[in-house]
Parts: sequence; structure tokens; C-alpha cells
Amino acid sequence: MRYYLGLMALLLGAWLIYSAINHRKRVLAAREQAAANGTVSEPDPQLTSMGIAMMPFYLFYAAFASLLLIGGFFLTKLHVYLSVLDLLGLLVLIGGYTAHITVRTFYTRIGLNILKAKA
Repeated sequence: MRYYLGLMALLLGAWLIYSAINHRKRVLAAREQAAANGTVSEPDPQLTSMGIAMMPFYLFYAAFASLLLIGGFFLTKLHVYLSVLDLLGLLVLIGGYTAHITVRTFYTRIGLNILKAKA
């Protein structure tokens, strides 16, 4: 059971990073398609500014959670139960989640028909 947690967290973190990159591509393609059709619909500026204002909190969460995880791993005897691969996997999961939320916040699909956009 020592390497399973790290491997699953690594796979989930990699999937979150892939999902964020794919979402960004789809939103940019939908924006280009909307601009070509002349049907550009801007989202509410208050909603956009609220999402952008939350970005530092996402980065603070990632830094704080990573610091707690690394500190807890080395200051306690957690290395008896978890391997370095588990630690790395959990750090990738935290980074992937932060990247996913940040990209989803910055590249909003409000006002876009994203289902018709091809990546």
C-alpha cells in the first residue's frame, strides 16, 4: 500500500493538468469562433473581477498545503508509512488542482458555446 497513494495522486494530478490545458484550448477556440461569427458575448465584468480576485487565494492554498505536507512528511515519522513517490504524487495533485481551478477561473466559458468548439 506504500506506493498506491502516490501513484493514484500522480495520475489524478496529471489528469487535472491535462483537463486545464484542454479547457483553455477549447475556450480559446470558442472565442475565436465567436469572433469570426460576430457573436462575441462578454461575461459580466463583476463576475470576472470576482474570479480574478480569488486567484491569489488559490496560489496561497497551494503553497500552504504543500508546506504543510512537506513539513509533516519530514518532521513526523510519516516516511515510515509513505514513500517519496507518495509525497511527490500528493504535491502534483495539489499543483494540478490549483492549475485546474486557476485556468477555469481565468478562461471562463460564460457566454460561449463551447460544445461546438473543436480543440
